[in-house]
Amino acid sequence: MTVHPGWNWTTDHIMLALRHGASNGLEYIYRWKDRLANTLNDPDYASFWSDLEVYEQRAGTENLPELSFSLYRQFRETGERQAYELAYFERRGRLAALGLLAAASPSAERLQLLEDLIWSVCSEHTWCLAAHVPEGKEEDAREHVDLFAAETAQTLAEMIIMLRDVLDERVVRVVRAEIECRIFNPLYRKQRIFGWENAEHNWSAVCSSGCGIAALLLLEDEHIRARAVQQTIHSMNAFLSGYGLDGGCAEGIGYWVYGFGFYTYLAEMLRIFSEGELDMLSDPKTRAIAAFPGNIHLSGGVFVNFSDSRERETIPPGLLSLLSERQQIQVNMELRIPLLTKDPCRRWAHALRNILWSNPAIYRREGESELPSAPVYLEDLSWGVARGILAAGEQNEMIAAFAVKGGHNAEPHNHHDLGHFIIHGGGENILCDPGSGEYTQAYFAPGRESIFQIGPQGHSVPVIEGAVQQSGRQAEARVLYTKQSTPQGIEIAFDLTSAYPDAPTLARYIRRLSWNGLSGPSEAELLLEDQYQWQQPSGTRNREHLIEKPPSVIEYFMSRIHPVMQEERVQWAGNKAVVTMQYDAELWDARVEEVETVDHDHQRQIFYRVALSLRQMANEEGISRDHSVKETWCRLKFFIHPK
Repeated sequence: MTVHPGWNWTTDHIMLALRHGASNGLEYIYRWKDRLANTLNDPDYASFWSDLEVYEQRAGTENLPELSFSLYRQFRETGERQAYELAYFERRGRLAALGLLAAASPSAERLQLLEDLIWSVCSEHTWCLAAHVPEGKEEDAREHVDLFAAETAQTLAEMIIMLRDVLDERVVRVVRAEIECRIFNPLYRKQRIFGWENAEHNWSAVCSSGCGIAALLLLEDEHIRARAVQQTIHSMNAFLSGYGLDGGCAEGIGYWVYGFGFYTYLAEMLRIFSEGELDMLSDPKTRAIAAFPGNIHLSGGVFVNFSDSRERETIPPGLLSLLSERQQIQVNMELRIPLLTKDPCRRWAHALRNILWSNPAIYRREGESELPSAPVYLEDLSWGVARGILAAGEQNEMIAAFAVKGGHNAEPHNHHDLGHFIIHGGGENILCDPGSGEYTQAYFAPGRESIFQIGPQGHSVPVIEGAVQQSGRQAEARVLYTKQSTPQGIEIAFDLTSAYPDAPTLARYIRRLSWNGLSGPSEAELLLEDQYQWQQPSGTRNREHLIEKPPSVIEYFMSRIHPVMQEERVQWAGNKAVVTMQYDAELWDARVEEVETVDHDHQRQIFYRVALSLRQMANEEGISRDHSVKETWCRLKFFIHPK
């Protein structure tokens, strides 16, 4: 019998299913090292193994960074996270690298280095990040469970099962004791309530997955183990409830990898330990969620990156391979085995499963063309995505793509970006989204909208009468219509009035976008129409108080590319494609603003923001109006063609 995670699983049912499958599950984990060893001489994995050896060399020659109180205190005193986290993730990187190397090709020296690393990790004051320990609760931090405490527990649990015949038994006993004290005792025995257990975002999946996998592997009391699994399933149901039926992740592609990745890792472990009886990937919604990366992949490993995500993401190939097998999703990307170094958090779970599960047969081979799918509209998120093929010279083709975001301004990892859009060409987002900024205390505190990557100042949205988009669920993009206009074309219209409550005379603001991305032509086109309707200020009834000058409107457009300003047009030249915007210079003044910031990885970035400022009013035909105007139109055409 297949049980769906939305059903009420009894502890007796779980206990019986695990009783039959647990011993085979442990043997399955133990045999993982055979698969690892088989890839040591495979050219597809050569760079991966070489990268791990760099960590091994550092472990043998450089002292392990200390997680000192001086580093810990920085977050509370300055809001700075970087110093502590650099040391923390260097420790986790060495641990993961030595664990994988020792499993694939054990030696006495490797095992000694690994045992010392494990011993040191088990001695840490807390497995949480400093930013995740509740203020004033440092004395309880050892039993606090955050994302990384859960990941650490999973890492160590899988490691000692896989290496049970070569690790010193004293090290194994310490690992078991620490996981019991830090995870099992507060979470499953004391039944402490953690806020993430009911969260509708990545925390519920990652925390419950890491802890749940450790419970499957290490808890010996079958009653407690069954209750632990039931508790884990409760959190996974909360996680799934954060997704609509469209399978879209409001947090962005990076957090899809994190949250649904760990959901999948737990689901597969539970399926194995129950001999297929408890299958969390049998829920129909999970197939739609599994399709999300393909729905927002633009070309060349570049994705729609609304919310806190990067443009370029290497989706873990192990995860995609398993989902391709279990959910029958198509993978239209090239196979890339990411290096551990490329993951800022050095995640064991991703790295291990990339080796165990990656299936080159499902991937597109290098040089094969990418076939654009039909336009995608994710109804619950209100995201529209469309791609098309442009002719780029003899026997060459180029993907051009467009994406637009609706939704509301109270989403997880929310940015103030309703109506914001991306234009993509030749493997590059030319009109772009800034992605995620540097995570500091201020990034998640009141007033966060002043940060460039979060606020409307970092997105292609207008400022109306000096007012910017506001926070909150009430600020939403109400969808007026959406339709597929051509095989690769999409039209969408939003009423965005509620996002601008502080604009004093704004009665209504509608943004319409029409993308024509037909296959074959050498040019694609986007038509943008912004319609502003005005009302008299409250308390004015006499003719003498009618609007005598146009309310101020500034339209903004974001890019990493320095634009070239020409008469009635702005042009952005990317590596392989050019985007040109045409505007009415009689109605709009254009200027360029340069913005310097830092990204999520603390790297300096420069963005160029084109600002179109309203000069005078125009009616629907574009004819200038007199002082008693009641609406403003902004009509812009964007053309994209190969360079």
